[in-house]
Amino acid sequence: MKKLLIRILMSAALLVLLNWVYSKWFFEKDLRTHSDIVEMSWQVVDDSCRIIYLGASSNNHYGDEELNRRKISDFTSDYFPTVQLGDLTKEASHAQTHYYLLKHIPKKSAVETVVVTMNLRTFDAGWIYSSLETALRKQLVLLEDYPPLVNRFLLAFKAYPIKSKEEWDALVMHHWKTDPLNFPYSFEWNNAHEWDSAMAWRGWHDFNGDYDPELTALACHYIKTYAFTITDENPRVKDFDDIVKLCHERGWKLVFNLMAENVDKANELVGKDLMFLTKRNRDYLLNRYGHLDDVTIVDNLSLVRDVNFIDQNWTTEHYYEEGRRIIAEHLAQTLKVFYPEDYQCPDSLRFDTGHYYFGEEEQSLGAGQPFSHTLTLPVDSIHKDWGMVNIAFEVLQSDTLHQTNLAVEIDDFQGNTTTEYYPIMSQIKSVGQWDFATFALPLDSLFQEARQMKIFLYNPSDHVILTRNLDVSFRPAYLKSRVKGQTYKSADAQDGE
Repeated sequence: MKKLLIRILMSAALLVLLNWVYSKWFFEKDLRTHSDIVEMSWQVVDDSCRIIYLGASSNNHYGDEELNRRKISDFTSDYFPTVQLGDLTKEASHAQTHYYLLKHIPKKSAVETVVVTMNLRTFDAGWIYSSLETALRKQLVLLEDYPPLVNRFLLAFKAYPIKSKEEWDALVMHHWKTDPLNFPYSFEWNNAHEWDSAMAWRGWHDFNGDYDPELTALACHYIKTYAFTITDENPRVKDFDDIVKLCHERGWKLVFNLMAENVDKANELVGKDLMFLTKRNRDYLLNRYGHLDDVTIVDNLSLVRDVNFIDQNWTTEHYYEEGRRIIAEHLAQTLKVFYPEDYQCPDSLRFDTGHYYFGEEEQSLGAGQPFSHTLTLPVDSIHKDWGMVNIAFEVLQSDTLHQTNLAVEIDDFQGNTTTEYYPIMSQIKSVGQWDFATFALPLDSLFQEARQMKIFLYNPSDHVILTRNLDVSFRPAYLKSRVKGQTYKSADAQDGE
């Protein structure tokens, strides 16, 4: 018995010695070879960064023709010139990747505030079970909490999910077919697969009733990407919970930066039911994390207009410069609370031609004040190739008894006025919290012959609402991607990025 105990102790001592030798001379080399993302964590420490921004391709993607290719994190840094801000950007990464990157920042560092990208698409089965996961998870094996030598054995024995693309795709399809949508009202289809199939069969038709196969495929992909319900059991929720716990342990302020999705396109191609799911998922995240100590959520969901999304044939968070600047400006307003003495407005946010924005100032409508701020434009100031206008705004209502409409008024050269009214209640459902609506309207022949147009909100009732962020953006009738050489992907493609 004594000899056995000695052998066990000697074996344990040998393993400890081997682990020390491996850690001392070989582990860092293996990290750089198999888990090179950890070098980003080391770099922000070497740079003495006080704020770090963790993101995927939404941070650094730009259009091929853009001259200014700076990241969202770069534009955010402009607001705090005396605070070192660094970024940890990894394409196709998500909250689990970000957790491991944060965990491997040494405890003794200058880091005070952590900004983590929160992306609605990452909660969907199409990203959770993306074929990119094998490569991403392989990079994380050496970063586990086990002794380095144990992690190296786990890597050698491929202790990470290894599946073919067909196997990953089968998992995605399983969830699309079995995960319920859970509408609080009667809905024709039970899951994303049924809804997607119906859209593919019926097709998408433009305002003239013409079938468009490419936009049908895009509408199907919007359904597959956003037709889901976030629950507590979602794997990505656990990842964000882990980030919250880690930041609390380290004493870091945590900001979740909820990225803008192309809600204009989603509403235009699919409609209010998909918008309901998108808003409900946003609200789930706001309610779960928005009330925690030292945690803030920046809600950018509806802030970027369709024309500022680079990919017009896919669902991504890839923005042109104006979109990246809008996200950065909104994020900077939150960080200003933490760094009021360091904040400086760089005066760099300029809107593109055809984009008009009235800002976050709240305005009361109703009870004798029926009109909101009004955008008035002479028609000859609008480019001839613009065939659509996207109009978005936010509303806070205390009840649903008001009669608010989006109004588009057209004045012709003979002194005649024509006004079209669009009820907002089909989109604005929330009571007691801010909600948004977005409309895509065609610039028809009546408009082409007009002298000027006016866009405003109109509430003739005695029931008061608050409104803000009236945002008007003109664009071609149906945008195709401005990225050179890019074509429509199959509606069945499922990769995360």
